[in-house]
Amino acid sequence: MIHNYLKIAWRNLVKHKSFSVINILGLAIGIAACLIIFLYVHDELTFDQYNTKVDRIARATILIHGPESDMAFATGPILLGEALKQDFPEVESSVRLEQEKLVVRYGNDFIKENNFYKADQSVFSIFTFEGKEGNISTALQNPQSIVLTESTEKKYFGELPALGKTMDCNGKIWLVTGVVRDMPVNSDIHIDALMSNEFNKVKGWLTDMSVFTFILFKNKPDLERLEDKLNTLSAKSIQPEWTTAGAANYTLKFQLEPISSVHFSQRKLEDTPKGNKQFIYIFSVLAVVILVIALLNYINLSTAKSAERAKEVGIRKVSGADSWQLVRQFLLESFLLVTFAWIVGMTLVFFSLSFFNNLLQTRLSLFQPQIAVFLGLLFILTLFLAGLYPAFVLSGFKPVVVLKGSWKHQPKGVLLRKAIIIVQFGLAAALIVGTIVIYSQMKFIQEKDLGFNKDQVLAIYMPDDSASQSTVNAFHNALRQRPEIRGITVSSRMSEQGLALSTTVAETDDGKKRQMLCNFYRIDPQYLPLFQIHLLEGRNLSDSFSTDKNDALLVNEAFVKMMGWKSGIGKQIELGKKARIVGVVKNFYYKSLHNMVEPLVMTYNDNSRFFNTQTIKVSAKYLPVLKQLYKEYFPSLPFEYDFYDDIVAKQYEKDQITMTLFKNFTLFAIFVSCLGLYGLVTFVAEQRTKEIGIRKVLGATVSQLFTLMSKDFIRLVFWALVVALPLSGILMNKWLESYAYHVELKWTMFIIPAVAVLVISVLVISKEIIKAAWMNPVESLRAE
Repeated sequence: MIHNYLKIAWRNLVKHKSFSVINILGLAIGIAACLIIFLYVHDELTFDQYNTKVDRIARATILIHGPESDMAFATGPILLGEALKQDFPEVESSVRLEQEKLVVRYGNDFIKENNFYKADQSVFSIFTFEGKEGNISTALQNPQSIVLTESTEKKYFGELPALGKTMDCNGKIWLVTGVVRDMPVNSDIHIDALMSNEFNKVKGWLTDMSVFTFILFKNKPDLERLEDKLNTLSAKSIQPEWTTAGAANYTLKFQLEPISSVHFSQRKLEDTPKGNKQFIYIFSVLAVVILVIALLNYINLSTAKSAERAKEVGIRKVSGADSWQLVRQFLLESFLLVTFAWIVGMTLVFFSLSFFNNLLQTRLSLFQPQIAVFLGLLFILTLFLAGLYPAFVLSGFKPVVVLKGSWKHQPKGVLLRKAIIIVQFGLAAALIVGTIVIYSQMKFIQEKDLGFNKDQVLAIYMPDDSASQSTVNAFHNALRQRPEIRGITVSSRMSEQGLALSTTVAETDDGKKRQMLCNFYRIDPQYLPLFQIHLLEGRNLSDSFSTDKNDALLVNEAFVKMMGWKSGIGKQIELGKKARIVGVVKNFYYKSLHNMVEPLVMTYNDNSRFFNTQTIKVSAKYLPVLKQLYKEYFPSLPFEYDFYDDIVAKQYEKDQITMTLFKNFTLFAIFVSCLGLYGLVTFVAEQRTKEIGIRKVLGATVSQLFTLMSKDFIRLVFWALVVALPLSGILMNKWLESYAYHVELKWTMFIIPAVAVLVISVLVISKEIIKAAWMNPVESLRAE
């Protein structure tokens, strides 16, 4: 029986080649898109899940509360780790991780490493590491000990074992006491090496707050209860240190978060790169939308072709077949077609994964146990969703009605097919709107006047240790002598994470004193001219005024607005020392457009210790010259630099990824929808062949026939637009609200998708309708 069903199914696939190809290709694209998105979403949602104790691990972060503003930090006090183990019985252990950006000597080369961490020995009992060489349970107990990951070992020692060998890190010799397997890619903290620490030398809570602190609980944690106890500790031990430092009105509060949610933790300074849950929601919806469109295609075409199978069903029922036997037959046919679609879809995924891995900067893979489970479930789901309804429709035909030839005139299934077309093209139109809005926002970002000139501006990052300062000054003077350089300034480093923070005290016009945490730069007089930042009032810092180095500063217009001043010139500010404002600059976007421009204070860089960025105006073609010059002055350090074009572009990297994915998946959705529409139009044209012939004999023109046959489809597409466009507008408006500065929704953003969908649908249906209209009536009216 099964053999007979398979033979019939294969004959039907071969007989209706065009419909089979449309069904298989449409379903394959939907499956492939759904799988790729699932792989990405799964990867994001399983960050840090590789840890066997994941349910008992939490991260401690801090919130510094000032008189008028709060600042959240991912890092915290070094002393917290020891206090957790000693004073809190619910805590089994804790670990502190401090990121070390250092230089490793490798032969005659010097390699910059950003992912070496100083850590407590307990790191191996809290996080899950697989040892490769050495005893990792004691590997960090001795000073100057280092544990490498497998890839770092291979990088520096090749195929030879690193255990017992030494490494030169920042001029100090470290003994390799262990090697562990590489951490999974979806680990929030990417570790290349772990180093023994000197945390016990720190005595004050506020002395050093640069470590990530993770807590292992004995049982399932009650984070709120421990937060309360930690904040009691803060009031008792940390607040006196604030008072001693002259900042009695500042408080430090601890915040705890499960390690499973750390990857999506937002708006914390000094944090590791984070994921975006908005991406997860957007891509998940995209996966469902494209798969639904593909499944609806299959259902639509299968039920539309049911007329051709009606007599077959009628004869089978008269011959004694029951409905369940017919359901099994049609499900088996669906199984065959869905299997082909899955083979094609998996092939598409296999060949496109490298592209998406490069785009998303990850390592998505199909070869995972969880993925295999999902693939199995999705296969069963697609089989039943695609095949179950058509199977019951086809098996439900009444033999008497079918064999009398009157079934064709029954309205059964017509409403469903119309609803499917509306849903398909509604979803496609909504995706086009989304693509246009995202593209408009990206274009707005690229063309937005940032308030400073970033073209051909290069930042060269200097070593910040005191021993290198004389060399830094000499290098600066050498740069000034180069004819290729059209401008140079020294300043603090600009960072999207946030600038240096300082307590700022100023008085409003009515004499009210305000105290807040503000961003501040250290700059020199060449900073504004090089970046072409405009002054709104007052003057620039200048070497012509001997007092500028000690008591002059600049602020941006956001600072003046915050203070409610009519003019900021001459106002006095306390920023560690008293200084007065000599100039107000126009707001410039030193952070991304996701953020409002925050108040900014710029002070004279009077101490070479803060000359950690040499920013120059130079063409990119002179980069090799600059590298060579840097090597002359810093032979043991790597040349670190960024063009400001790249700095700004990195701020919107994830937005660009969203746009690229949205655009590609929108094209997939439109293509699949058009496949379904084309197949349906082809079927309808075949069904109405004799009607068209009769109308031509009676004098109907090709244009009249085209209008007659296309109007029903166009009407459905029109209703799809009526439903989809307002809903997509609401959703995209919510997305735009994630930007402090964004484009406004315009009517053209909806007219263009509407026209595009209508034009595409007309083009899709034109070929088959015109072909049917041009057919010779003699052929179409020929008796069967």
